[in-house]
Amino acid sequence: MDCAVVSHVIKLSDTIKHLDLWSCFIQSEGLQRLGLELRKCRELGLDSNNLGDPGVKLISVALRNTACKIQKLGLGYNGVSESGAEKLASALSANRSLTDLNLSGNKLGDSGVKLISAALRHPDCKIQILRLDDIGLTHSGVEDLVSVLGTNRSLMTLELCSNNLEGSGVKLAHEALRNPDCKIERLGLWNVGLTDSDIEDLVSSPTTNQSLTELNLGKNVLTDRSLPALRCLILSLPSLAWIGLGSNSFSSVGQNQLKTAANQ
Repeated sequence: MDCAVVSHVIKLSDTIKHLDLWSCFIQSEGLQRLGLELRKCRELGLDSNNLGDPGVKLISVALRNTACKIQKLGLGYNGVSESGAEKLASALSANRSLTDLNLSGNKLGDSGVKLISAALRHPDCKIQILRLDDIGLTHSGVEDLVSVLGTNRSLMTLELCSNNLEGSGVKLAHEALRNPDCKIERLGLWNVGLTDSDIEDLVSSPTTNQSLTELNLGKNVLTDRSLPALRCLILSLPSLAWIGLGSNSFSSVGQNQLKTAANQ
């Protein structure tokens, strides 16, 4: 793809509603040709372009621009590490337009999540949707996200699928369900190593969340043992419209019991 041509086209417009450059192999060199013109895009898809940390640095410059219009930004699977997360976190603290951010499939790890979490705690941060699937997150990074849920008032969707959270995922879910100030509506914990014991721990104290509408607990290691706890969880969340439990280890009888509970 000729980024110089794309840049010229963007210059002719005041605002670009949607620019999707998914898997266009533009890399950071091509992104440099696009330059600050990217700030005109309301929805900008740059996933799977091998941008690396240098590319994220360029995007961060656009995000810090006071004329930035980017509301939705896809940076998934770009080889971004802690270094790129640092630049991005700084931009998030200054940006006033971005509400939807996808960082899935990067190499952020716990250290990168710590930096992003600090930006999310900034009172002016507007992020409502954050996708952090498959980024090497463990219990250490979860601690930082738990602190975000206790203070952030804009975040409504948090996706953490395919991270090795195990029991620490329950700690985050606890915060989402127990903190009356938490605004989370959709929480993704698909394939994070949750067990029957984790679900039992999750329902061990009263639920105060009145906003959660979607909870994805699919592809964990749950069995029929967790059925009473899951029924209790479903019944304790009046706002819950959907719960994902596929690809666990429930028997056919257990699956029928869950369907009955969900329809009550």
